[in-house]
Amino acid sequence: MANPDLILHNGAIYSQGGKARAAQALAVWNGRVTHVGTNDAILMLRATSVKTLDLRGKTVIPGLIDSHIHLLGYGMVSRTLDLGGSRSIGAIRKAVRTRAARASSKKWIVGRGWDQDRLREHRPPFRADLDFTSNPVFLKRICGHVAVANSAALSLAKIDEKTPDPAGGVIERGEANRPTGVLKEHALLLVQRAVPRTESDVENALVSAARRLLRLGLTSLHCMIEDALELKVLRRLSAEGRVKQSIYAILPLGLFERASSLGLATEKNGGNFRVGGVKAFLDGSLGARTAALRERYSDSPTSGMLTMERSELEHVAEEAVVAGFQLAIHAIGDKAVEQALGVLAKANRAKASRRLRHRIEHVSLVPPRLLSKMCKYGVLASVQPPFIYTDYWATERLGKTRLSSLYPFRSMLDSGVQVAAGSDCPAAPPDPFLGVWSAVSRPGLPSHERLTVGEALSSYTQGSAFASFSENREGSLEPGRRANLVILDRDPFRSTTTTLRSVHAMRTMIDGEFVA
Repeated sequence: MANPDLILHNGAIYSQGGKARAAQALAVWNGRVTHVGTNDAILMLRATSVKTLDLRGKTVIPGLIDSHIHLLGYGMVSRTLDLGGSRSIGAIRKAVRTRAARASSKKWIVGRGWDQDRLREHRPPFRADLDFTSNPVFLKRICGHVAVANSAALSLAKIDEKTPDPAGGVIERGEANRPTGVLKEHALLLVQRAVPRTESDVENALVSAARRLLRLGLTSLHCMIEDALELKVLRRLSAEGRVKQSIYAILPLGLFERASSLGLATEKNGGNFRVGGVKAFLDGSLGARTAALRERYSDSPTSGMLTMERSELEHVAEEAVVAGFQLAIHAIGDKAVEQALGVLAKANRAKASRRLRHRIEHVSLVPPRLLSKMCKYGVLASVQPPFIYTDYWATERLGKTRLSSLYPFRSMLDSGVQVAAGSDCPAAPPDPFLGVWSAVSRPGLPSHERLTVGEALSSYTQGSAFASFSENREGSLEPGRRANLVILDRDPFRSTTTTLRSVHAMRTMIDGEFVA
């Protein structure tokens, strides 16, 4: 082994994110960790040409991995209307009017972030609220599962009284069957396809988003790909080194057939850009009341909706197993989770679950009987701890009885379910320490499902690494692993519940180089 080219010393280095026992120093050579131990032992390896960094007591953890992020969506929020702070429909109208005043009459006005529960009117905006402008307007709810379009946008998308609901989607209607402008689930695609987007738009959004995430300590990303253009551009940016993080690209169902015909499959080894799984949507979101529940919502007469027929999901699962693709099934409500597990339970798929590490994305409302099935079939839980904090309406939506089964991270670990953590950004903030704090403190939810700091961190390191077949390359700071690490401003293991939320990354390293 050659002499290291970098030594970090005099710190608290947690080589495995989930364990509180700290080393003092770490050696790096050629982008890999070579040694972890005491200051004396590691500094003995130093040659005259070796750079050293005195950590001055700072804390170092493995690079953080977001197991579920919409990188393009995050990048586009800053380039379009960010409506996350809107507290009334009037405020939304004002934001649209301001943008329209600076745009040509044909330019699309696109935005995201409104939440009807935070609006004074306690309802979504309708097309009539946005028809004061001739510009086509398309505004997504914060979750991305509901949107509103004005008349100009509906016209360009060819949606009118005669347009049928698409499979897995709803076009809300008012008098005389006239669309209100509110679109749910797959109905959003009817308008989204009409919104122009250039390769330059996609490139700029991806690069800016990735840079911001580096400053949060995120060294690897499981990216939920929107379409072929994003896949093409993201692969190129990764090859050019303009997106520094390792990318595990999870393809939309619409690209699955093409990818399979090209002989692609889930790539388990090597490379900064790998094709990961294929994603199937089975329901919507709790915030939009489109997540599929076995019983009705406590604050609405609906029980949500399944967005895919069971027979279709069974076909997709069969094809994925044959092609060697990991399945990432979006299922939030207990009815959707149950259906996903039922499909994965079939003999050949149950065996493939352990080999292909099939995942359920979000897996939010999960009673104990479903947890035992997840463990039995080897299905991974790709969870979003920030939802605990952002779902402030959980008691109202589900009632107190069901809260004990909402985001049951402790029960998942105790049942033997592998847990990977992410953000679902831009549906929730991407800061991993907001997620760690949420999992540890569980604001607004029963405390019996709390995780320790170590368990929460492990879900963002080793858990997410396992979910992308990279546990032998990243997720820990052990000899032979990639030198992906984060220097923190304070020790999370010594933080109070209050200060844990404020922990932040000071510097981020990927493959032995500081990138933020």
